Amino acid sequence: MTGGGGPLDASVVICTRGRPGLALDTVRSILDGGCVPSELVVVDQSLEPNHELAGMGEVRGCHVRYTPSATTGLSRARNIGLRAATRDVAVMLDDDMLVQVAWLERLLAGRGAGRSTVATGRVLAAPDEGGLSVPAAALVTRATPDVFRGPQPLDVVPGANVALSRDLVLSLGGYDERLGAGTRFAAADDNDMGHRLLAAGCEVRHIPEAVVLHRAHRAQGELVRLKWRYGRGKGAFYAKHAPRDSHMRRRVRADVAARARRAAVSLPRAPRASVAEIVSLAGMTSGALDWLLRAQRGGSG
Repeated sequence: MTGGGGPLDASVVICTRGRPGLALDTVRSILDGGCVPSELVVVDQSLEPNHELAGMGEVRGCHVRYTPSATTGLSRARNIGLRAATRDVAVMLDDDMLVQVAWLERLLAGRGAGRSTVATGRVLAAPDEGGLSVPAAALVTRATPDVFRGPQPLDVVPGANVALSRDLVLSLGGYDERLGAGTRFAAADDNDMGHRLLAAGCEVRHIPEAVVLHRAHRAQGELVRLKWRYGRGKGAFYAKHAPRDSHMRRRVRADVAARARRAAVSLPRAPRASVAEIVSLAGMTSGALDWLLRAQRGGSG
């Protein structure tokens, strides 16, 4: 069944590395949906090819395009996927997500046809699989529709469950390949893209009915390392924009104060959570200083 109108005119882009089972589950959930996209681009940076994905071909009118790449870095993979896509609208999704049945049609309907309109949906935690709980920073739980224009106090464009103009993103230079998983600054590539889209005059529409589920697949002991990596990326993102942007400087101050406050409040009752917040602050400081030093040497920023 394709909702009576055949495949929807969009390219879903999924980037993966070293998670063949998860990626396959994500693709299958899309192909089992009420409506499928006309194109599904899988950029695979794994050392070994995923033969099952590579051999899918066309399913229910959706052309599954498997694109192996010897590169590393999530932002680089996203840019490869955007350049490989052939539809005007690209929908970004991660390889550790499962989509709900009516997800795609709701996201695209909420976006409309405007080139400068970005649509986001909710990212909720999937049922517990025994791993580390999905960090709050990776979820989008806002349950009411909203529209965002101009500078925002918080990030409103996630890395996944977002529909945007492929040509517009590429015209802005694509995702910053210095940021994101697999790089020196292993997060905040989505924060950076959202900031640049809003600065370019885009309108961001949040469509709460468009829901995907984020799977918890990491080991319990990875929390501190994850907080460090997220902090490093966030610090680099701030350092990239704050020197020339007073709004971003206000955001930095508010973010640091909020994390410090959470660390202090958590200490008596949840010392592990407090340590995680302190680690994230240390990571932010490290990432910001590293970015600025590299920029000074001509290696970044």
